[in-house]
Amino acid sequence: MKKYATVAEYLADLEGDKLKQVELLRSMILKLNPDLIERIKWNAPSYALEDDDRVTFAMNKTGITTLVLHMGAARKEDKTAQPVLADDHGLLEWKSDIRGLMAFDSSQEITERADDIADVLSRWIAL
Repeated sequence: MKKYATVAEYLADLEGDKLKQVELLRSMILKLNPDLIERIKWNAPSYALEDDDRVTFAMNKTGITTLVLHMGAARKEDKTAQPVLADDHGLLEWKSDIRGLMAFDSSQEITERADDIADVLSRWIAL
């Protein structure tokens, strides 16, 4: 697997709808907070506030584009506790109280749910 040093390198290896999915979500994320830092984590684009990663892309071989919502390594997660964020839109699959997954299989889905996605992401970043 290729190791990416920059987001530009990562994007250069994408094509078609996968590239469109990442571009749509990336644009949405970058508009959320001017203090977000874009970098590579887990070999994919990640968005942090200071040193705390908050949203990271995860791509799988089946074509699903996933956003991992997390709170970095400073806060210990509890897999039995209630999530710290209410998801009224049904977008998140919670793995712990501070780690949830938001998955998409097409740019059309992202476009159709853009307002819901932006709502969840903006509330997550604000935590």
